Amino acid sequence: MRSSTLGNIPIIMKRIHSHQAMRVLPILFCMIVAPLVGVAQIADSTTIRVDQPVGVFPKKPESALYRFKVGGFYRFFSTYTNHLLPYILDQNSGTTVTKRNLFIGDDSQLPNVTLNFSGRPTTKTSWGFDLYVFQFLEGTIQPSYGLGQVAINNRPSIFDPLSGTRLGGNLGLLLGVNMYADYKTDRGSIGVKTGGIHWVSLSDLTLAAFTGYNRFTLFERNPWDPIGSRVVDRYENFYSQGNINQDTRWGERAFVGTIVEANDIWKGINLTALYGKTELNGGFLTIPNLSYGGRLHKAIGAGHIALNNFNSQTFTDSLTEAAIGFNVVTTEFKTKIARGIDLSGEVGMGRYYSPSHDLPWGEALSFKLNLTDELVKWPTEIHFFRVSPDVINNNAIYWNSSIIEEQNNTIPAGSVGSTALLAPFASSLTAIGQFTNNRQGLNINTELKIKDLKLSVANGISSELEGLSNHISFNHPVNQLTRSRMWRWNFPQNVGPYNRYNVIFRDAYERMEVKDTMVAKKFNTMEIQAKYRTRLRGRKLYLFMLNRYSSVQDYYSLITVFNEKAYLRHYSTELETYFEAGKKTFFTGYLGYERILGNYRTETDVDSRRPRNQEGWGIGIGIDHDIARNTALYVRHRWFAYKDHSFIQDQFEGTETIVELKFSF
Repeated sequence: MRSSTLGNIPIIMKRIHSHQAMRVLPILFCMIVAPLVGVAQIADSTTIRVDQPVGVFPKKPESALYRFKVGGFYRFFSTYTNHLLPYILDQNSGTTVTKRNLFIGDDSQLPNVTLNFSGRPTTKTSWGFDLYVFQFLEGTIQPSYGLGQVAINNRPSIFDPLSGTRLGGNLGLLLGVNMYADYKTDRGSIGVKTGGIHWVSLSDLTLAAFTGYNRFTLFERNPWDPIGSRVVDRYENFYSQGNINQDTRWGERAFVGTIVEANDIWKGINLTALYGKTELNGGFLTIPNLSYGGRLHKAIGAGHIALNNFNSQTFTDSLTEAAIGFNVVTTEFKTKIARGIDLSGEVGMGRYYSPSHDLPWGEALSFKLNLTDELVKWPTEIHFFRVSPDVINNNAIYWNSSIIEEQNNTIPAGSVGSTALLAPFASSLTAIGQFTNNRQGLNINTELKIKDLKLSVANGISSELEGLSNHISFNHPVNQLTRSRMWRWNFPQNVGPYNRYNVIFRDAYERMEVKDTMVAKKFNTMEIQAKYRTRLRGRKLYLFMLNRYSSVQDYYSLITVFNEKAYLRHYSTELETYFEAGKKTFFTGYLGYERILGNYRTETDVDSRRPRNQEGWGIGIGIDHDIARNTALYVRHRWFAYKDHSFIQDQFEGTETIVELKFSF
């Protein structure tokens, strides 16, 4: 019936007078088209639209899932090291570095594959979970990896890869499964995170990781460095914006447990509550040990006010009568006090307790005055801080340098299940922005631009509140990661020649004894970073330089002390180049030099009778290449050398080659 009606339309139209056609056309349109688009006429002459198609079109069921996504990344990382000297790793056992070492993976249980699953059943509800996959290689030299050698006739076939004995026998989940969900209500949104390891922060003085002032080098990539659409974006952003993109781990702390977040629950108030464990809790003991805290935050115009709290408690006995722990509570604020002048700060108190310590509550203060480009030509920040020696919280951006903390087991620091301190204990020489307890100081940071040259300059002055240690700890920025990779899988203390190195995550700190007894030491640090962008034969060229000049002495000084009155003089220079060799390829270069000197009021060598006199060199070349969208290959080759001219056993030299392949999806 429908086909015959459509076929006769031309004949009908010819028989209708032109002035009558204008009346008939709307009627024909409704007769023919209305059933196709789902328009119906009802008794009261009103027109409605039917929700689902009718007529000749099949009905479509409502979607059961609003949206579902799967993403993640894969990272292949390998290091080949060739040591030319038998550097001593452990003075007691006499263990030395392996002359040639090929290592697949990263040092500290970092996942090779991360998968992110997320869904949105409704416009108000979302959920997700993450899977971390890790290839655990034990270091045992075998013709094949995995669970021992696999016979050729029992290896998986490419046509049936699930048969036989698979080579990746140790491929498994590392950090478990992270789960999270979010629900939006009329009174804001509520989010819950649980399981696995989540990365979270509250505030600088309660729970956070040090990020600094973006004064770092880019030559060697970090595990948390994401991939951009082009490799040039990384260097262009570092030059133009002063920073680079980082993943969710940057500036955050690892937390296992339950996290509840409620945003905009009432008049712009946000709430965060945590209950679980940080890396300082735990082990595999059944004795209770946990961390808990939270943050109550409210935005006020361009500023905010917040109340922060973080606590840790670890029992030393099964009867839960003796405990080790700390409490920190702070108030945080940010406000605009005048045109071009911003003031932010955090004020609080904390304490530490243990069976052998019952410290009183102490103060923790941090104030930052920012002069923006609305007021001055060179934006400047003035930062004052003071942290009592009684405030102990290694989950914040300040280290403990006042007391040796207790632990609820005897497992060495850095080993699985240990609760011992990983940060260097002693009077620590730190970067500007990274401070310790038992210290107060003033930092000034500023930025200026001279045509295509950008400078970031800082000067820091600080002093210990009490003389509690006769040691100074310091790191070695040149070849820092190469040095830390000499010790794999754990973070030992008192190792290396003369038993004076402490290994932490991606770094190694050296301890130096001061002959003066318990002096309240003074610290000076100057940091200068220069960035320059130009073109060479029409192609982009970036030059970055980072200089640090530090000293430790027993008196105040406005700038770094450059003479032998200082217990320790610590200088380093790192220069990087990035050249656009093609649309998808960048050549990279690195040159680093460090000089570290002690005076005769510090420990001297038995044979040479001289104090520290150290030199370190690093020379590197590399290639960054975009293979495809969100896929890149990074190659680095470095020659490294280090020598203490006074302590002759403390020297190493060699080469290191790193290959990284990473892609996101």
